[in-house]
Amino acid sequence: MYDKVRKAEFKKARERKDPFQEGMLEPHRRFVLVARDAVLSKSEEKLIDKLRLANKEIQCSMLMVEYFHKALDERTVGGFRKVLMRWYQLCRNTRYQPFLRFAKLLRKYRSNIEGYITSRLTTATIEGLNNKIKVLRRMGYGYTNETSYMRKILQRCGYLNHQSINTDQFFFKWPNPA
Repeated sequence: MYDKVRKAEFKKARERKDPFQEGMLEPHRRFVLVARDAVLSKSEEKLIDKLRLANKEIQCSMLMVEYFHKALDERTVGGFRKVLMRWYQLCRNTRYQPFLRFAKLLRKYRSNIEGYITSRLTTATIEGLNNKIKVLRRMGYGYTNETSYMRKILQRCGYLNHQSINTDQFFFKWPNPA
């Protein structure tokens, strides 16, 4: 949502030939503008403050992102709903299409987000393990031994170390020199 506003403002800055805003809004600067709790140097803070003063849309978008993070930081579902309702009002008032689309998406998945607020559990670990398995499947296309493939998955995901795998069962044995 913020990135779409940033891209639109970047195009406007290019059309106006505004080198400062164009330089501050280019893609590699994006993480500096919206990073939470980032340790910025004094010069970076001054540049961001100057951009905020020069571009109302960027300042408003940055505030919207921060306010949404405030909603996610709430510890109770009631507090989350209260802050989120205020955020919805701000979205309607600003009329920025990326934020309005994101608000619509949030309404659809609000119960799932409230589950996160209650438990603070995410599916990040499972998604990471699934990605490792997919990468391994692409790398080892054509495994002929199912046991070998399953053990390789366990090893890659950190459940087995190389010393605990008994390779005598699924690899050839070196001949014993006499």
